[in-house]
Amino acid sequence: MKTKQILRTLAYSFFTLGLASILFGCKAQRVDTQGIMGQVYWVEGNLMPTISDDNNVPEKPPKEKVKRKIRIYERTHINEAKMGDLLFTEIETPMVAEIETEEDGSFVIGLPPGAYSIFTVEEDGYFANVFDLDTYIQPVEVIDGEWSQLEILINYKAAY
Repeated sequence: MKTKQILRTLAYSFFTLGLASILFGCKAQRVDTQGIMGQVYWVEGNLMPTISDDNNVPEKPPKEKVKRKIRIYERTHINEAKMGDLLFTEIETPMVAEIETEEDGSFVIGLPPGAYSIFTVEEDGYFANVFDLDTYIQPVEVIDGEWSQLEILINYKAAY
């Protein structure tokens, strides 16, 4: 009889502990209150500074809003990615999220606070052209309760 009473007491204790941890435990981080929002543009062609014989400055090719797939990785150092001729071919850090932009290239993605690297998916690899002073690729930091703004300019077919 005593054994049944001890087992019943233990069962109630575990049930109470489990219920308390669910009710009062750590809350999961809401990802709809912070993240990254931005715009993707494409530019190609001759963007070199030039002046014609009649001192007119030729018009530069415009940057166009484009639809792209964006992959978000844990913050990636240049040594953690393999570079081809113009694009990255492999990224060694874990991918955190993937999103397709709207037709006009705009995007919004909720993410937990942290440091990330952003790449666009191109036909022959991954594109990113911004590096910080420590050579992390296209770094973006998400801060609790804030939205980071990002403009991505895909320009690997442009000449400067």
